[in-house]
Amino acid sequence: MFVNYIKVTLRHLWRNKTYTLINILGLSIGMTCAILLYLYVQDERSYDSYHRDKSQIYRVESDMKFGDKTYKLNILPAILAPTLEQEYADVVQSAIIRDIDQAVVRVGKQRFYQGRTHYADPSIFKMLTFKAIAGNTDRVLIKPNTAVVDRDLASKLFRSPQQALGQVFYLNDSIPYTIEAVIENVPGNSHFKPQMLASMSTCRKAEQEEFNSWVNFGFTCFVKLKKGASPQKTEAFLKTIYHQHIEKKLSEGNALKMHLQPLEDIHLYSKLEGDYADTGDAQVVYIFAVIAVLILLIASANYMNLATAKSLERAKEVGVRKVVGAYRGQLIYQFLVEALILGLVAFILSLSLVELVLPQFNHLTSKTLAIKYIEEPQVLFFLLGVAMLTGLFSGGYPALVMSQFQPSKVLKGKFTHSKRGRVLRKGLVVFQFSISIIMITGTGVVYNQMQFINKRSLGYDKDLMYNFAFVDSENSKKFSVLRQQLLRNPDIKAVTGSMFGMDDGYSLSNMLIEQRDGTSKNTSVAYFFVADGYFTDLGMKIKQGRAFDASNRGDYANAIIVNEAFVRKQGWKNPIGKQIGYELNAKGQAVKKGQIVGVVADFHMESLYRPIEPLMMRFAPGNKGNIRSVFVKLRPGSIKKSLAYIQQAWDKLQPQTPFKGQFLDQRAASAYESDRQRGQVFLSFAMIAIFIACLGLFGLASFTARQRTKEIGIRKVLGASVGHILKLLSVGFVRLVLISSVIAFPLAYYFMNQWLQNFAYRTSMPWGVFIAAGVATLLIALFTVSAQSWRTARVNPVQVLKDE
Repeated sequence: MFVNYIKVTLRHLWRNKTYTLINILGLSIGMTCAILLYLYVQDERSYDSYHRDKSQIYRVESDMKFGDKTYKLNILPAILAPTLEQEYADVVQSAIIRDIDQAVVRVGKQRFYQGRTHYADPSIFKMLTFKAIAGNTDRVLIKPNTAVVDRDLASKLFRSPQQALGQVFYLNDSIPYTIEAVIENVPGNSHFKPQMLASMSTCRKAEQEEFNSWVNFGFTCFVKLKKGASPQKTEAFLKTIYHQHIEKKLSEGNALKMHLQPLEDIHLYSKLEGDYADTGDAQVVYIFAVIAVLILLIASANYMNLATAKSLERAKEVGVRKVVGAYRGQLIYQFLVEALILGLVAFILSLSLVELVLPQFNHLTSKTLAIKYIEEPQVLFFLLGVAMLTGLFSGGYPALVMSQFQPSKVLKGKFTHSKRGRVLRKGLVVFQFSISIIMITGTGVVYNQMQFINKRSLGYDKDLMYNFAFVDSENSKKFSVLRQQLLRNPDIKAVTGSMFGMDDGYSLSNMLIEQRDGTSKNTSVAYFFVADGYFTDLGMKIKQGRAFDASNRGDYANAIIVNEAFVRKQGWKNPIGKQIGYELNAKGQAVKKGQIVGVVADFHMESLYRPIEPLMMRFAPGNKGNIRSVFVKLRPGSIKKSLAYIQQAWDKLQPQTPFKGQFLDQRAASAYESDRQRGQVFLSFAMIAIFIACLGLFGLASFTARQRTKEIGIRKVLGASVGHILKLLSVGFVRLVLISSVIAFPLAYYFMNQWLQNFAYRTSMPWGVFIAAGVATLLIALFTVSAQSWRTARVNPVQVLKDE
């Protein structure tokens, strides 16, 4: 019986090639999109799942309150980890890590910057899962000046992991490290991807006092709890530690709250300042999962629509089968077999399409996704199951509809589609185009926001401004010498610098600020040092007062410049002359004071996701180590020569440190790269969604035209023009697209308005995008329907009516 069902199905599909092609194409493209998005979602949700005791491991995070601002951080005192392990029974293991900023690795004459480098406790290897490929990680990082590196770094330094074992390299040109073990490259789905782990005992030996301090925040702490232990109780103990050891040592107005973040939640749910972690966005994962389901539903709706529309043509087949004894259950089974075969063929084709487009998808999402047919066969079986369910879902309703046809009506030619069936088909079309319009509108809003970001003034001149940094404060004492050397080149227009680069952050400190009534208030202030010419060379505007004056030596000790946000926060009408105590003693009294000499127009030190912070700037000479970030303004026309000259000057001044830099416009653009990538992915799937919807629309228009062939013939005999016939066949579909727009616009507005809330500075909702999305969808749908209607409208009525 089953073999007969397959034969009948294949015969029917072969006879109806257009119908078969549309369904297979729609389902296969829909499944391809769903598989790609499934791979992305699965990868994002799998972060840190490979660690052995993942459910017991937590990272300690903190909410640090500075004045009226709260910062989410992962930096805590080093002493916290051993205190937890020794004093709280539920903590069975702890470990701390610390980033190594601007690490320079040297082996022989080879020098390079090495990212993803950290100091770490030996216990990190007992808590997190690392695979040793040379040496043993059981007893590593105990001695000072030892390190563990991954396969790639070992091969880069010493050709192979085996040759690297026991070898010595130098960090920041002076500190020797012996490689005790080599680990396999950390999997891509890990929030923590170290390429080098250096022994924490190296810096503990040199900074013993800092390691015993409860207010030296600079370490990330991991803890492993007993099985079944309550993280909430551990957090309560963290609160006790805060009250006992930290609270009284913090300045007035500052506070700290510590909490535990489950290891597997760090990637998607941890949004911290300056985090080392490779973090994602749970909201994006949910959106992509929903898009996958919606595209599958659009493809399924195509099949349901076309199958129910064609039911009139198959009504006699059903009637004859029932007359010769077929049960309704057998008919349902027959139609479900047909849907399953289509689903299986579409699935096989979709796997080929996935392999074809996966490299481009990986490029768009910065992933290395793949279907591991052998290593993870369960994934393939899961996808096959989804494909079969899609087939059953798509074929279920048409099977029920066609199996209930009454033979007496069908064989007498009295059978027609019910009103409920027509409403359902129209509803499915509206659903398809509503989703498509929402996605197209969303893409337009993303594009509009990216254009807004590109055109918005950041408050400084980023064009032809090259930025690089010294590795540490000791090297940055050479800023003045480097500046003089660079300014000898006529192609270099200006050279200035500051304590931090754009988007590098700023320092926070409690200061005494003069209030409007003449009193002083202890307030947390964001500040940094700048060099001579900082405001002028970066094209910033001084709104009140003056800029720093290098010829006035008093400016280095006493002069302060603030931004407009600082003035607004303080509520000053005339800020010039106001005093700020920028260095306080243990009692909160000002030891050193400065006076505001100028107000600079607001500028963006951070991305547009964040509001402009109230900032205070102090003047610093170029030889004291406070100027680490260098800004070089180039003249147009000889950029390559200028960059070569900069590198030559750098190499001459500090040959032990590799040179690297970036133009400010590139740096500013990189802050929004993930949103741009997601916008491109969104646009791609929006186009695919509307293509699938149009496939179904084409098939439906084709069927409708065939059903009305005789009517059209009669109308043409009575004098109807081709244009009139086109209008007759198209107006119903146009009406459906218009209804789709009415449904889609409010939903698109809500979702995209939520997305725009992520930006502190954002464009207004672009209504033109909504109109353009609706018009574009209408034109595409009209073209799809008209292409089929045109052929029908030009049919000779004599050929249509000759048998009547």
